[in-house]
Formats: sequence, C-alpha cells, structure tokens
Amino acid sequence: MKISPRLTTALALAALLAPASALTPAAYAAEENKSAEERALEQTLSPDEPIVSGQHEIAAGHVDMGPAFVEGSWELMFRDDSTAEPVWRDPADVVLRGDDTAMMAVPDDPRYSFVQASPGEQVYVIPQTELAGVVWPGWNTQNPQVVERLGRGVTFTLEAVEGPGEFSLYLENGTFGAPEVLWTSDATDPQDIFVEPNVHTHANWVFTAPGAYYLTVRAHAELADGTVVSDTARLLFAVGSTVTTEQVFAGADALGAVDPGSTGSESQGEDQDASAPATEATSTAAASGSSTSNKTENSDSTLQVGLMAGGGALLLALIVGGVLLARRSAAAKAEAFEQSTGGRV
Repeated sequence: MKISPRLTTALALAALLAPASALTPAAYAAEENKSAEERALEQTLSPDEPIVSGQHEIAAGHVDMGPAFVEGSWELMFRDDSTAEPVWRDPADVVLRGDDTAMMAVPDDPRYSFVQASPGEQVYVIPQTELAGVVWPGWNTQNPQVVERLGRGVTFTLEAVEGPGEFSLYLENGTFGAPEVLWTSDATDPQDIFVEPNVHTHANWVFTAPGAYYLTVRAHAELADGTVVSDTARLLFAVGSTVTTEQVFAGADALGAVDPGSTGSESQGEDQDASAPATEATSTAAASGSSTSNKTENSDSTLQVGLMAGGGALLLALIVGGVLLARRSAAAKAEAFEQSTGGRV
C-alpha cells in the first residue's frame, strides 16, 4: 500500500503532539489535587512592588524575608504581604510579634530535644501553617530581578542570636517524619539554609521565653554571571505580650548597626562559593547546613502540642504536620509535601 505524503506528514505531526497531549490530564490532576497549604504558598511577585520606610510592627499576616535588588544593590529585605498591597521593608524597621496566643506545650518526645525546653513546658511557636491572627513569617527567592540574575540559589546563614531564651527553626517532615532542624541558638557555628531560585517556604519558629530576640542573618549567592553578592540583616522579634515594640527597637539600637557584608557587584573574595549548599535537603528547595547535626532520629510519633487560647485553660491538640512546602512559580511545579493538622480536644 502506498501512503501519500500528506498522510505521512499528518501521522508525524500527530506523533509529535501526542506526548504533550498525554501530559495535559496529569497536569490538570496535579493542579486539582493541590492541598490548601500548597495553594497558600502560591504567589507571584510584581517588579513594581514599592519599598517603604519607617518603623513598623507585623503582628498578623504573611511576611517573607528574601533578597532584592535595591537600586542595583543586593539587599536582604522583608516582603510585607500582611496588607492588601505588598511592600518591601528594611528588616531594621520591622518587628515581628509572636504573642501569647501562639503558646504550645513541648511534646514528650526526644525528637524535639533541640527546642531546649522540658516536655510539657509552654513555648512560643510561630507555626509553619498560617493561623488567623498570628504572624506568618517565611522566606522566598522570588523577587523578579533576583530570579532573573540568580545562579544556583541563595544561602541564608544564621550568624548570631540574642534573646532571653532559646530559639529554633524547624520543618515538620510529614505525619511520621522526624523534625528537620534548620537553625538553633545553641549551635556554635553559622547555620545555612540553601534555597533554589523562585521558591517560597515556611517553617516553625520557636522561642522558649518571652522577650526581645535578634537574629543576625546573611543572604549570599553567586549570580549567573559569576558575581558573588551578600547582605546581612538583623531580624527583630517581640515574643509575648509583655515586651513592647519600642523596647525591641531600643534593644536593636543598643546592639549597634549590623555589618552588611559585601554587597558590591564585583565581590569575588571569601564568598566565592556562597551559593553552594553544605547539605542537600530532602526537597530540592532547601538544605540545612550545620544545623542538621542537631536533628534527632528516634520514634515515629507525630508532634502533638497544646495550644493555649489566650489566658484560658482550653488546650488544643495540634499536629503540626507537613514538610517543607516550596513553590516554583515559573515551572508551575508542586514541589511540596503534605502537611496535616489536628483538631481540638
């Protein structure tokens, strides 16, 4: 049988189009099956979002730390999304408040010994999953100019912690997974979190005592053109209802200015491999550096903590489940693990 050239062309075209068509239902299903937590992390940043100045407290709503290019200079900033129109702020102008409504009891589980508090002791937790009326800090590498110019990714390094108690930052790795410790105040060396371009992440921030806390964080990276950039900022937290915003700012003034480090466009010194992660995490979105040594690997019970509602005696049993939730908007990929939450008891 002789096949006409027209039919041959049509068959070849159909063969080329078939794989793309076959992916469409799967992509549609992935979109339909996204969890509420995954959808909460989806965001698109505009290149026109303004930078504002002036001291400001954020007590509820969404805020991310992340790098941005400000008049051509790489700077670690806060993207304040707690109001209708997102704005960027200097971390030195921002106090993040973790109030008494976010108090939880430390579980009787050796996997959470990194919190540096006794089982049953009440600590302040700003959770990985957004709660109404509680500030929801995370981090992103989604500034449009950063995404355009970035190489492998950004490393966020915790260099110092000042405060009246212990601090830790960790991720819940699924219902039965051990917590993944990213930062702790008792570590002796700087601790790294490596984040790929165009990623948005949230974790659990834990403070063991009320008061003012100051986290010195450096964001450093190698750009696609080989330029190494770095900036250091101090994150300010007011933990508990007894400390005022004014007291936190006064304490920051007493500590003195933070050395921003090298932000120039030609720095090629000791930060030459700044964007290379010390340790790859289970997700491609982030990795933990020296802090991973603080992680315990014991039983597989879930984290269950009591949430104190104001000054009342009502306790909630909360399973702060889930894993590092990351969203790469440009690739439209769902690179996040599931989180689970418990109900009231």
